[in-house]
Amino acid sequence: MITVFGCKKEIEANQKIKPPVRSYAVTARIDKKGANTDSEGTAVLKGTYSEETKLLSYRLEYEKIKPEQITLRSGAKGSKGTLIKELYVNSGTSEPKPLTGSLNLTPLEERNLLKGFWFVTVNTVAKTPEISGILTLKQN
Repeated sequence: MITVFGCKKEIEANQKIKPPVRSYAVTARIDKKGANTDSEGTAVLKGTYSEETKLLSYRLEYEKIKPEQITLRSGAKGSKGTLIKELYVNSGTSEPKPLTGSLNLTPLEERNLLKGFWFVTVNTVAKTPEISGILTLKQN
């Protein structure tokens, strides 16, 4: 004789179920296609983002380009976008290679990042922007 017992977990009406906390791999391929130029310069941003800590960490490497300014922006594809953060500004000292850092996001910044509205622009003396690329996220 086999006896099986089960119980049903009751959820109170006022108890909210929290959505899962996610983390993401962040990537941006930055080149002339994003800025519609003839530049030979390229760059790659790789990083991570955690919904729990709201921390975006990144590492950016570039080749065949001498940046004057590198920025993170938010906006629709093809727009100038809104400045989020300057990642690098040429101050006459040696260029950091690779460029690394992190930033804590506000709820609005997080929403725009997750919707795919963020992009990187690399400006030079000759062109603003010379190259750019959209940040893409892949859930870990």
